[in-house]
Amino acid sequence: SPTLQELEVTVMDSRMCNNSRFWNGTIARTMICFQGQHRGSAPAKGRCPPGHGGGPCSLLGVHSPASPPPQGDSGSPLVCGKRPAVAGVMSFSSEKATDLFKPPVATSTVKYKKWIQKTLR
Repeated sequence: SPTLQELEVTVMDSRMCNNSRFWNGTIARTMICFQGQHRGSAPAKGRCPPGHGGGPCSLLGVHSPASPPPQGDSGSPLVCGKRPAVAGVMSFSSEKATDLFKPPVATSTVKYKKWIQKTLR
């Protein structure tokens, strides 16, 4: 559907996301792993990534609210916080959207804040 959707997500602990059951060490410090609330039982922080003041997170895009974010959501904002702000930008997910061991990954905007501000000037 071309209608903008919001999927509530939970940010995963980066160590969990990087373990051998998930992305096996390929997730950099500049990346955020997350999963939709409906997606399973991997341990999660349940809060925003560091630097966003706590609160819920949502992925905005044209995905179905009943399914995990598909490949086509690359570039969609990951919005987090009590005062919502962009925490990340959807980067990639597994080729199989139902693969519970390859959670979607966003690039953290916090890690690039200075570059973003400089570029926007």
